[in-house]
Amino acid sequence: MKISAQTKAKAAHKGKDGKDIAAVPARGPVAVDYMIPEKLPELEKIFGAAVVEAAAKGAIVISLQAFIRRHLDKGSNQATIQGEVAKWKPDVKTIVRQSAVEKATAAVEKMTPVERADLLKKLQGMK
Repeated sequence: MKISAQTKAKAAHKGKDGKDIAAVPARGPVAVDYMIPEKLPELEKIFGAAVVEAAAKGAIVISLQAFIRRHLDKGSNQATIQGEVAKWKPDVKTIVRQSAVEKATAAVEKMTPVERADLLKKLQGMK
């Protein structure tokens, strides 16, 4: 199986302690070959039950956190999120419907200040 990874560039900034943190360039992508078995018995044979269980729990936590974040972005409150989590199952695709404005706002929040300024100019030029 091919596994690839890359890092994003990080701008220089001040740390929580006020110290300067140097910029870090983007690196990669790098692709490697790694054999990951398809079936649970093979995974346990190669990695051991404890590793497979820990990896499964970790993946479930990450997936659940993403599910919760999507609800937070939608504006859901604690009680609503808890109700949705009670129905949630790992690897079952659940879609949180967002309005066009919610989607656009989320996209704008990810933009750089320059990208936002360019977008604002375009929007102001629309009729």
